[in-house]
Amino acid sequence: MRFGFIGMLVIVTGRVYYVQNSDTFLKQKENQEWRAEQMIKPMRGSIYDANGDQLAFDMPAYDMDMYLPGIKSQGPLVIQKLANKLAPVIGATPNTIVAAINSPDTWLRFYPYMVEVPLAEKDKILRIFSNFNLLNDINPYQTYKRVYPDGTFASDVIGFVDQAGPNDSETGAAGIELQYNSYLTGKPGYKQFMSDSMGDPLPFDNVVTKPVHNGDNVYLTIDASIQHYAENALATIEKRFTPKHAAIIVADPSTGAILAMATLPNYNPNDYNRYPASTLDTNWAISDPFEPGSTFKIVTLTGALATHAINLNQTYMSGVDYVNGVPIHDWNIWGWGRITYRQAMIYSSNVGFIHIGQAEGPLTLAHYIHLFGMDKPTGIDLPGEGTSILFDPYHINAVDFATTTFGQGLAVTPIQQVAEVGAVANGGDLMKPYIVQKVVSPSGKVVYFRKPEIVRRVAPKAIMTEITNVMIQDVSQDPMLMAYVPGYNVAGKTGTANIPSPHGGYYANRYNLSFVGFVPAHHPALEIYVTVSEPHHAIQYGNDVSSPAAKYVLQKSLAYLRIPPHGGAAQSPFAQVATTTYVSVPDLVGQSLNSANRTLKNLRLHPADLDASGVITKQWPQPGTRVGVSSQVILATTSETAVSGSVRIPNLLGMPMIEAVSASSLLGLQLELQGDGYVASQSIAPGKIVPLGTKIAAVFRPIAVKN
Repeated sequence: MRFGFIGMLVIVTGRVYYVQNSDTFLKQKENQEWRAEQMIKPMRGSIYDANGDQLAFDMPAYDMDMYLPGIKSQGPLVIQKLANKLAPVIGATPNTIVAAINSPDTWLRFYPYMVEVPLAEKDKILRIFSNFNLLNDINPYQTYKRVYPDGTFASDVIGFVDQAGPNDSETGAAGIELQYNSYLTGKPGYKQFMSDSMGDPLPFDNVVTKPVHNGDNVYLTIDASIQHYAENALATIEKRFTPKHAAIIVADPSTGAILAMATLPNYNPNDYNRYPASTLDTNWAISDPFEPGSTFKIVTLTGALATHAINLNQTYMSGVDYVNGVPIHDWNIWGWGRITYRQAMIYSSNVGFIHIGQAEGPLTLAHYIHLFGMDKPTGIDLPGEGTSILFDPYHINAVDFATTTFGQGLAVTPIQQVAEVGAVANGGDLMKPYIVQKVVSPSGKVVYFRKPEIVRRVAPKAIMTEITNVMIQDVSQDPMLMAYVPGYNVAGKTGTANIPSPHGGYYANRYNLSFVGFVPAHHPALEIYVTVSEPHHAIQYGNDVSSPAAKYVLQKSLAYLRIPPHGGAAQSPFAQVATTTYVSVPDLVGQSLNSANRTLKNLRLHPADLDASGVITKQWPQPGTRVGVSSQVILATTSETAVSGSVRIPNLLGMPMIEAVSASSLLGLQLELQGDGYVASQSIAPGKIVPLGTKIAAVFRPIAVKN
């Protein structure tokens, strides 16, 4: 009996032990099978402009996952009907939907049609699936949709997010969205819960949650008003000239902050998948280097002045220079006679800058290219910045160095030129350009703040002031110049550069046209750079294509920022330097040819070389037009009436297109244009008398010669 009791006790004890251990095993199995974990997706941080307006933000949305085996089990007819109903709601064709459903996947997240779906669209999709008794085969997951309320506005700056990033997260793919992705993304949270057989949480079960950390907010230096002015100017350029691409950058030269950055082509980040990769991946303001042309002359002049290789009052003979036997002309072929280096900058004389460059030498020029930061990327806080293509100062030949001095034969990016000219504007400090001013956490804490950064000192303030004064003369002394803003001293420089051919040499009729400048010149608040590549239907000059855009943006921005015009003569910078001479074309009609020629020579104008006599009957430019000294004046005389309705062919060689067209039209001739640039040849020799309406074929070519 006693042994039986002991045996029963052992059995009961063993059973209790078994049940206890079995229960633990079953509980573990239960936890494995019924306890679930769900990620809580963070809300991506917003992007704001300098005034606190949202440029990009997240709004609640849903990803709609389809369980394909359940849908396929209904058969092809139901699948087709389902696709027909879904098509107008999600924006995909029925055939595309059918193909997706018939894929070998089990669960399908149908990109880009059924991801980041707004609430109203989600409800429509669920009703459609419910009507086909397929509600259990569609699973909506709450997520967020990235919204860009202004569409294409500053798209190359803001960028876009890839909606299919790791763990189905939004990942920055371009612009600020990419560069500051680690701040904007945030950190996900998690919750654990007991679920039923369908994976849904059981009621009354405790939920253990790891808090979600939403993304930080990024504040740009972009001023929306100035950005709009820049984009309006580009829209005008696109409409008038249909360029290959273009860009406008506006900066604060004292800090390096970018106030506007507009580009062509641009895109709408709300629908980024509709654009080619070349548009999405390229920000023309920072990405691709190109030959700058005359805007680079600022670097050449700075090095020569800072090393005392030249002074601005030295003179040289303009027109043409022979470098190792290669003739390199000024843009107007004949030049301006003997002029100073100051005038070389004002007239944009290539020959003058060959002399200036030769005086300082390749090593000095290379050193100042480095000081201006043009030998490496600026480090602007945007992805995809390109870098320069420069000469080797130890091995460059004389002809290549000569063309380099006036901006051909090397390549730099627009943002490098903004940094370069900013150093002139602020008195000598190279500033690192930047486009984000601060990053702020959701709680309001500033987690990153950008201070202006001086990279290095480029040259003494006195040198930069001297260059500024010359740049003022290049723009502000004549209201006819396209970048002139009435009431303000604008310091600026235009550039017209040939585009290299991949087969060697340069294209005959393709140019990059640019303008760079700052205002008010001696207390600059704004710096602007405008570049237009391969414009059509245009005279190929920076002054005719890029400068008007710069003027528009500067004029609007100065008014918006309430920067007053300069005051009286005491504030004029022209007291410090000699001004360029401009004269009014006299009225020569009715004078004899000899008398007209004497009048023109006394005004330092270039009379046409006519083998004629009699009285002047027509002239170009019209009386009262203000032109620079050495400009050509075309005349027609009564001696040409010996043949009724006749006119004498003018000498058009070396004239820019707009002047050649105007002169021919005034004389009653029809000019047929071939190429771009300046008149290199004309089909009828100058001086020949021809009937009115005669057609002249004129071939236009760029002036610069490059081997």
